[in-house]
Amino acid sequence: MLRRSGAQALTSASSSAALQCLLARLGGWEGLVEASTATTRRRHGGVASLFETHGFDKATKDAPEKFKKEARSRLAGIRQLPWEVAMTPADAAKHLGSFLGAQAVEPAAVLDLTREQVHAILDATTNKGDAQLDKALFSHADAVTERFFGDEIYYRGIVEFSNVCTNDCNYCGIRKHAGGVTRYTMPIDEVAEVSRWAFENHMSNVMLQSGELPTAKRLEYLVEVVRRIRSDTVAMDREKRGAEVASTPDAELGMAVSLSVGELPRSDYEALFAAGARRYLLRIETSNPELYSALHPGDMSWAKRVQCLQDLKDVGFMIGTGVMVGLPGQTLHDLAGDIRFFKDINAHMIGMGPYITEEGTPTAAAWGKQFGDVDKKNHMKGMFDLTTRMNALARIVTGNANISATTALQAIDPMGREIALRRGSNVLMPILTPTKYRINYQLYEGKPCITDTAEECRRCLNARISMIGKRVSDGVWGDPKNFLHPIVGQRVGGGGGGAGAGAASVGAGAVAGGEQRSYHSAPAGAASSASGGGSTGRAPRAPPPLLVSSPGVGPILPLPGVHAHRAYTSASASQQRQQQQQQEQQQRQRKFSSAPAPRSLSPSTDAGSDVQRVNIGVFGVMNAGKSTAINAITQQETSIVDATPGTTADVKVALMELHDVGPAKLFDTAGIDEAGVLGDKKRAKTLSTIKECDVAMLVLDAPRLLPLAQRDSDKAALRDALRWELTLMQAAEKHGVSPLLLLNAKGGMTGDPRAHGRIRDLLDPTGIAGWIALNLNAREVMAGLDIPTAVSCFLQAGVAAAKAHAADARSLPDAVLSPDAMVFLNIPMDAETPTMRLLRPQALVQEEAIRHWATTTAYRMNLSAARSGDPEIVAAERARFDRAMKPLLEHPGPKVLVTDSQAIDIVHPWTQHPSGAPTVPITTFSICMVQRQSGGRLPMFADGLRALTTLRKGDKVLIAEACNHNRITATCNDIGMVQIPHKIAAACGPGVQVQHAFGREYPDMSDGSLGSFKLAIHCGGCMIDRQKMRARISDMEDAGVPVTNYGLFLAHVHAPAALEQEGFVEAVLEMFGHLAGSNLRHLFFPSVLAVREEG
Repeated sequence: MLRRSGAQALTSASSSAALQCLLARLGGWEGLVEASTATTRRRHGGVASLFETHGFDKATKDAPEKFKKEARSRLAGIRQLPWEVAMTPADAAKHLGSFLGAQAVEPAAVLDLTREQVHAILDATTNKGDAQLDKALFSHADAVTERFFGDEIYYRGIVEFSNVCTNDCNYCGIRKHAGGVTRYTMPIDEVAEVSRWAFENHMSNVMLQSGELPTAKRLEYLVEVVRRIRSDTVAMDREKRGAEVASTPDAELGMAVSLSVGELPRSDYEALFAAGARRYLLRIETSNPELYSALHPGDMSWAKRVQCLQDLKDVGFMIGTGVMVGLPGQTLHDLAGDIRFFKDINAHMIGMGPYITEEGTPTAAAWGKQFGDVDKKNHMKGMFDLTTRMNALARIVTGNANISATTALQAIDPMGREIALRRGSNVLMPILTPTKYRINYQLYEGKPCITDTAEECRRCLNARISMIGKRVSDGVWGDPKNFLHPIVGQRVGGGGGGAGAGAASVGAGAVAGGEQRSYHSAPAGAASSASGGGSTGRAPRAPPPLLVSSPGVGPILPLPGVHAHRAYTSASASQQRQQQQQQEQQQRQRKFSSAPAPRSLSPSTDAGSDVQRVNIGVFGVMNAGKSTAINAITQQETSIVDATPGTTADVKVALMELHDVGPAKLFDTAGIDEAGVLGDKKRAKTLSTIKECDVAMLVLDAPRLLPLAQRDSDKAALRDALRWELTLMQAAEKHGVSPLLLLNAKGGMTGDPRAHGRIRDLLDPTGIAGWIALNLNAREVMAGLDIPTAVSCFLQAGVAAAKAHAADARSLPDAVLSPDAMVFLNIPMDAETPTMRLLRPQALVQEEAIRHWATTTAYRMNLSAARSGDPEIVAAERARFDRAMKPLLEHPGPKVLVTDSQAIDIVHPWTQHPSGAPTVPITTFSICMVQRQSGGRLPMFADGLRALTTLRKGDKVLIAEACNHNRITATCNDIGMVQIPHKIAAACGPGVQVQHAFGREYPDMSDGSLGSFKLAIHCGGCMIDRQKMRARISDMEDAGVPVTNYGLFLAHVHAPAALEQEGFVEAVLEMFGHLAGSNLRHLFFPSVLAVREEG
């Protein structure tokens, strides 16, 4: 990004303009004197210090002398300035953490809040008047802003070049059929002249804004305007800076051009990008499709608007969007959904303003019906505060996005933009539109500054910014930092707010200055009335699925040594199928959950202690730079780097914590193209490793590929040169791994975009992979951005995509993950049980239940006593078990018993009525674990049981156990070595061969040995990660080997007739639902049952 020195000093005229706003806000000179005693931000000591620092004496020479003298003399304050932050960052973080139920929130931490947590904060501050939480929210947002932007404020000059529009949006003052509007379109020369003036005055980003007009003539106009602005300002930049920029490409000079011209075909976006535009603002106005429909004519679609955002992102634009706050029919739940929408699409620029009525529009009429009996001035003050809360929450949740202090805030409060800049905003938008046009671009009533010239606007804003202890970042593009470096954020708390983050009701609340009322409690029909419809009101509902899922990758404006042009935006076909299956399964789970917990009490699987690592593999041919990339990521000599081909002989694993990614496992692999027997072994290991990865980064050797890619005639040769990379891409596609392509421009050989395009078209014809080109051996990509940072940032997009498509299955059904549920844990212990801890499946199941507020009981069954030949010993153990079970059996809510698999032969008969009906649903730790580790593929393991009926003498069965504990078979009757082999022999007859695979060892696919098995019986997989389990499942599916699980197998041997029942697998597919019926199902589908079954 460009940076120019020599910010202009404040003139007396600009100081005077700011002072007049301050006087208006504080009620004259008396108010100013009173405010002068306030303790302002650390850069100032109250208004008295403003006089001294900024020369206000000269600007205020007409003020009464006694007031100026008193203002200087009073040092202790009785009132704060309107923009003042009223809580220290440390206190704010502590207060926010306490409200959210978090143990610790660091000052200035980015928080990955759920929709329910955002809702709870909005409800507590807006409807319940929690002033301390308000202060904490604003202070924390200001601290996050300072963390990423310091005291810098970015300018984005707005040129409203046309008010011609084809749409009839119900809220807009320049809608197609608005009366009294004189339509205009500025001549291209005039737009270019305004832009040149802005560039001369150190504004390096211009926003061209207009009504929506999707015609060929308008596109031609826009392309020409963008080209003119770019060419004019690049020439100005070169003339001014001379030799300093002689070798700098045009793409890095001049003025950045942003557009806000509405919905267009993707081809138009591509043409505008090619012309030189790099940012695009497309406001969605609301993330609720129903509310959107109420605000727009029938030919406009929320889904289409979001698809346009996706298209813009695909083309390469930095995208901006925003909403209105205070719309009729809008709820706090809608607004909370807006914050999550910004986060989920990784919006680079965010603009939110209060809804201000425009007389004669349908939405203004609907507003009048809903709020006609309230004091409008007080109501709008409430909407001002709510809008700044939304800005603060957007800052806290997104971290480093650009957030604008919109002009509409100043329409409500003369100091509105200053206040917003201390509550999370970092962008101001001076209006550069010539004054002769501004009167005809009034989108709402009372739009400020319509008579100010561009020079007056600039001076006024400069003074305002300085007055609050900030400074204009002159001459920079102000690129959104999250375009290259999106922030994930810290997950906090379980529910928040003590009473539960999701429990905030949409009802009556306090509106500033008056009666008890809340604009969020929309009356029936409020939303539809905006469009004249007659539907009834609606309750807040879950947000619709988003069409945009992944953050962008890499800088769009070319930088020295790095060229990245396309965003990582979509999943592979196999990932999409997997995601669809997961969504269908989640629907089934919700359908059959009788008592679902509030979402605020239901964090995702990774929210607990079992945080999963992200597996990232680095792949490529020999000497492509794989080990160099690993060392760049880890920032240490993790792998040996040498010019000798084949230096990496085996897979090198490194564990580390990646910033904004979390715990990660990195795989440095051998070159896939090595010849010979040893090369075959290395290749097999490399291809096996890719199965365990969430993200596969392919390092491409630029000196080897670019000479072929430069010429169209060498396409066949290029394809042949890429044959190994194509093999890796196919493997990634097959196993649902998110691919990234890094062109290692060794020796500075970057090539041109067309050559890059040819390589990518061959490797990635569907455009699913992120792309970046840089020299891994260079010292830096650009000033302030080194190679390790660039590579790590690039990885984040792939990680985000992988997480978006990763299975997120819980161990237990939703119905027993709720405050009114009870979970009974039967934990036998034997000679193999380690001391001082529970086994991992036991600990995970208990932690998951407790985290979701369920009550748990842990019981140790004495298996030796239960299986004793002495009836009295058995009876005593049974009586002890029944006493422990009594609270569970009497519990009226959801319940489940979870047992060790080896105790199923005891637990099953002991949990039956004399009639044979089950007394409580049961499952096993092994079943829970494999459900979790496999990503919800328990039905596949259930289906694998069918193979037991086909086993014959000579058939081979693989017993796979992921741990390598010491097996004391003679003492403790080991489940894998003793119990399961004995039960196979008893169920299938003699002659079935049993083989074992313990720990990470597993039959290699390359020699076909896995395919020789007729059945595999796998443990819960608690000692391997979910990626390894996924790889094993994939291997078994490829080999055509049915697979089942320890817990399912042991349940089956006690009720083999269940296999013959119609709908066996279908019942398992209806997981976590209520299946009343036989005790066989009670035994066989323990994870299916989540509610009490009547005998």
